[in-house]
This record gives sequence, structure tokens and C-alpha cells, in this order.
Amino acid sequence: MLAFRNREDALAKICVPMEQAVLLNIYGEAGIGKSRLLYEAARQLRDKSPPALVLYVDLEPLAKVTANRPEAVMRALIDQSEGRLSGVWKNVEYVAGQTVMQLTELAGRMSVVLMFDTTEVLQEDMEFWRWMEANLVGHLASDGRVRQIFAGRVPVPWRRVEARRTTKLVPLQPLPPQDAARDLIQEVLEQHNPRLEGHEIDRAIDLVLDFSFGHPLLSEELATYVAPRWPASSAEFEQELGHKLVKPFIEQRFFADIKHPWDEILWLISALNWFDATVLQKFLARAAPDLAPDQPDYFFIQGITHLRIRNTVVWRERQGDRLHGVIARIVRHCFEVIDSERYQKTCRAAAETFEALAGEFPEGIDEAQQYHQEAEEYRQRAKQEAEQ
Repeated sequence: MLAFRNREDALAKICVPMEQAVLLNIYGEAGIGKSRLLYEAARQLRDKSPPALVLYVDLEPLAKVTANRPEAVMRALIDQSEGRLSGVWKNVEYVAGQTVMQLTELAGRMSVVLMFDTTEVLQEDMEFWRWMEANLVGHLASDGRVRQIFAGRVPVPWRRVEARRTTKLVPLQPLPPQDAARDLIQEVLEQHNPRLEGHEIDRAIDLVLDFSFGHPLLSEELATYVAPRWPASSAEFEQELGHKLVKPFIEQRFFADIKHPWDEILWLISALNWFDATVLQKFLARAAPDLAPDQPDYFFIQGITHLRIRNTVVWRERQGDRLHGVIARIVRHCFEVIDSERYQKTCRAAAETFEALAGEFPEGIDEAQQYHQEAEEYRQRAKQEAEQ
């Protein structure tokens, strides 16, 4: 088991004394370490003297439950309580009321923490979140003695004032490559190949960071694969890593359940600094004309909106949308490594798109020059890739 480190600040926010009870929303990209943070927090809280009562519910199985998700949550909480909670099942609202009273009474004698993981699977089920606010979360937030922690790709969409006023956001970022990520990768490499040391382990760490950009789970997977195969630094080995590990990781973690053609569109837009619905249409007409032909504006607007909800793309006020944070860097680098020719073609298509956009402005307009400069950046990327 890897040592838990480099998330001490976030851990402290969860494990502070319970008199400071609040509602925490921990959020970040897939595999960034949210669940592992909750596990470590639960372990430390339970190991305290006196131990805390920690009730952990993973919401992912509820994505397959359509009949009564609130009931599934209440049963999960009661089942984990080791007999401290009980409910007469007249209806789920009645049980929730009993549970709130029992949890509040318990919180007067011990630390009580509720943890809800993988919230993004129910992100669009507003009826479920309204029920949670009205029957469980809101009441506990108003009382303030029970700590509630929600973890997912995006913050939970709270609406009621009693939930919103006590909510604190805890964003999780990739581990800083210069220190924390290197520590993690080195620990995994040494664990799987004790003979690695000196210059060779430094080279192996650098290779892993080239693909992971400090993403904890991808760093761990890559280091586990690289360790027994090192030294193996070459273009062929990088392609092997891209095909066997990074591309499947992207598809399973970042692009999971995204329907065609948006899965393919995401690969292509990894090369773009920003886009909006109109830019995306013009870009795809050049980069992949057969991918989404003759689609109306609302097809692109709805698709981008859905990706925003999933936290796969983010919105920027001044220009448009872009692929999210470390996802963009991982996808773009993988794209370059595993399909260099197509990446060059994509960059050239981007250059043509932005030159065309510049041409829509009257001569001498400052915005036109900005588009010309961006087009030149894409041309340089294609040129540099061709020269490597």
C-alpha cells in the first residue's frame, strides 16, 4: 500500500474538530484522488480516541437504481451504523426524519461524519438532490453538528439556502510534478523494481510525468507498468505506453459513457486552446468532415453543455470552452505520441479555421490579429511535430 501523502491540506479540512462541522464538496477530475482521500479521512477519524462514527455511501451503484434512490441511500446509512440507527419503514421521508434525529443526538456525544462519493453519476438527477436537501442534508446542515462530505467530479448542485450557506468547496488538483508527483512515482517504481536508482530512476520518473502531468492515478498505473520494463526509453516504448495504458485510461476515466461522435470530437479538440459551437463546426469540417456532417447548431450546443455538466470541458468567459485542465494535457500528449500524422493534420485544420475566422473581420481590427496569431501557433505545432 502506497503511503498517503501530498494531500495533507485537504485531509485536514475533513478531519478538523467536529464543532466546526460544515458541508464539504470535494471535486476534481476522474482519478485525481477523491475516493482515496475519503478512505484515508475515514480511517483517521475512526482511529481517533474516541472514534468517530463515519458512514460512507458510494453513489455509483445508484446510477442503476431507478425506482427509489433516496430509499437506497437511507438503507445504506442504516446498514453501516452498526445498530446506532434504526427506522420504521412507513415511508422513506419518515425514515429520513428519524435518521436526522438519531444522527443529531449521536453528534452530541461523538463525532459523526457522512461521506457520499462519486456524486457525478447522479449529477443530472435534480429530483434526487432536491429530496436529499429537503429530507436529510438541509436539516443536518441547519443543526451543524454532523459533518457531511460529498465528493465527485463537480460540486453538488445545492439549491436550498441551509445547504448552500454551510458549503465549503475543496477542489483537488493534480499533484505538483516538481515534488509531490515525483514522490508518488518514485515510490511506485521502487516498489516494483528495487534495483532502479540514480540516473535511471530519474529518467523513468520523467517519462511517467510526460504522460501523467501529475495525475495521481495515471502516474501510479504508468509507474507500475514502466518499473519492470526499464530501461526502455524510446519512441516505440512511448507509443506502447500510449496505446496500452494512457488511451484506455482516458476512455475509461475521462470519456466514459460519452456517445459517438463526441468521444472522437474530444480527441480532436484536445489540440485546441479554446472553442465554441461555431468554431467547433468550422474546425470539424476541416479536421474530420465525415465525423459530424450537416449537424445543426443545437447539436453542438447541447453536446458541449453535456460535457460541461460532466466536467470534461470547462467554460471560459472571454473566449469559449476548452478541454478541462489536466485532461487536456494528458489527451493532447497521448494524441501526439500515438498518432503523430493525424495530430499534425488536426493542428493544420485548426490553423485554417482560425485564419478563416480572422478573415471575417474588417481589415485593421485588433481581434483579427489575435486570430492570425493563434493560427500561427497551430502551424508551428504541426511543423515541430513533423520535425521530431
